[in-house]
Amino acid sequence: MADLGSLVAAVLFLSFALYRALIIWRGSDPAQRYIAGFAGCMGAAMLFRAPVVMSALRDLAPLDTVVMLITHELKSFAHVMLLLVGLSLRPAAADRTAQRRQIRLAVAVLVTGAAVLLMAGVRAESGLATAPPDRRWLLAVYNVLFAAYGTWCLLVLTRELVRQTRQVAAGPMRTGLRLMTFAALLGIVWTLWVLTYVPMNLAQGLHTASEDVVCSVLGAVTAALATGGATATWWASASGGLLAAPGRWLSAYRTHRALEPLWSALRTELPQIALDPAAPRHPVLWRAEFDLYRRVIEIRDGHLALRPYFPADATDRAAPTGTDGTSVGPVGPGERPAEVRAVVEAATIAAALEGKRAGRAPAGGSPSSPASQQIAGTVAAEVAWLLLVTAAFVSSPEVAAARVRARTDTAGLKAGPRSR
Repeated sequence: MADLGSLVAAVLFLSFALYRALIIWRGSDPAQRYIAGFAGCMGAAMLFRAPVVMSALRDLAPLDTVVMLITHELKSFAHVMLLLVGLSLRPAAADRTAQRRQIRLAVAVLVTGAAVLLMAGVRAESGLATAPPDRRWLLAVYNVLFAAYGTWCLLVLTRELVRQTRQVAAGPMRTGLRLMTFAALLGIVWTLWVLTYVPMNLAQGLHTASEDVVCSVLGAVTAALATGGATATWWASASGGLLAAPGRWLSAYRTHRALEPLWSALRTELPQIALDPAAPRHPVLWRAEFDLYRRVIEIRDGHLALRPYFPADATDRAAPTGTDGTSVGPVGPGERPAEVRAVVEAATIAAALEGKRAGRAPAGGSPSSPASQQIAGTVAAEVAWLLLVTAAFVSSPEVAAARVRARTDTAGLKAGPRSR
């Protein structure tokens, strides 16, 4: 498990470093160079610290101490890159003085860490790094220094990522910033995990030369979140990203389900509108776009089939009214808001369905619905319109009143001949 986690993290980081390096060749801002540097350093460190790699190196020579020093220095340098990324995200680019100050601090930490580890006299022994009894505390100091500096760098980056996220509108960029923020927070946990070695450092003078299982898993998840966040504009774009097609399928599936109340009412009274009677009621996800298009056609076919049953006065009687009883919005149907026209359309269909159930068209039936004539000639506009009509068909009180009125009118038409 430790091998798998370390190798997955290494591959993710190194692949991302190569990807960013190719972008850098085409020109980039400093933040892109820092990100590429971080990924390269962290990927190399995780690769060297993978147990399978450590075992192969151990067969050649007892290099555990050297590898431990190199990998921790690479990780520390990766933290420096993250700190510089954070500085570059500030409203005004970090001035040269601030950058030089941070670089001097980083050099001091790197040199001090290497010196402390060498002074500890660490040696390789049975896959573990060991220190003499009188120098065990130096091994613990080395780990504390690494954890403290790494956490500081990640906290600076997290603060800037949170600030940037608040300023970006919803979309792939914001998704990427959030994933990178989660990666930074998990990276803090990953960095602080080294402190769990301190009791063993002090009591036995031991340190694992390779990554343990928890550390490897933390590294793999952090790498996945970081690379996912940094490439979000590629895979999360609604127009051409890696998830564009699944996103469209899911949107079409939801819309297909949202149109079901109107479609079901029409299909029940007009079964002939079904283009494929054997089609399942709910679509398979990857066919949802096609099934949605078919459902729109079937609804429109049902609408046309109901034309003889449209009440002549549906436009005037179904529109919402104000407290004084006057119609809301302009009188002209084409000038009314879309929501009002959708209520008129839904009420017209509801009344026509009642007439169809009664088996008789009302006197003075209208050949078309005024509201439906306002639709734009695109599938997207048609879907948006039918969603409004379906919502009104299900929940509008004006539509419910139109149903009751249609039933009363139909009952009156049936009772009329008998009363004479």
